[in-house]
Amino acid sequence: MKKILLAAAMVITTSTMAFAQYRGPSDLKQVDEGTYVTTTVKQILAAPKDEAAVQLEGRLVRQVEKEVYTFRDDTGEIRVEIDEDDFPGTEVDENNVVRIEGEVDTHLRKETDIDVDRVTIVQ
Repeated sequence: MKKILLAAAMVITTSTMAFAQYRGPSDLKQVDEGTYVTTTVKQILAAPKDEAAVQLEGRLVRQVEKEVYTFRDDTGEIRVEIDEDDFPGTEVDENNVVRIEGEVDTHLRKETDIDVDRVTIVQ
């Protein structure tokens, strides 16, 4: 019985350690807080750069598909893809001003959009 408990404890300990994140130097491309460039929809659409890390402020004005929304700032509209777990812990609607952080996603057969990493309510 002690061997079973010991084995279970070791499995739990090692599985918990697998979730730790490395924060040291890396050769991999990483997008950390503070590396998003503040821009506008108009600037993105004028010269889209695939995978550019961007930050925008405006409103999510409409949901068009599951996890796809229309985002609007003072300069225009763009489609954004937001996973459910990237929303803040509170509800967001078209009246909230939000900050979205994500990457520009260019396509061959559809319009440029933003793959959102995080949504924050500004007001």
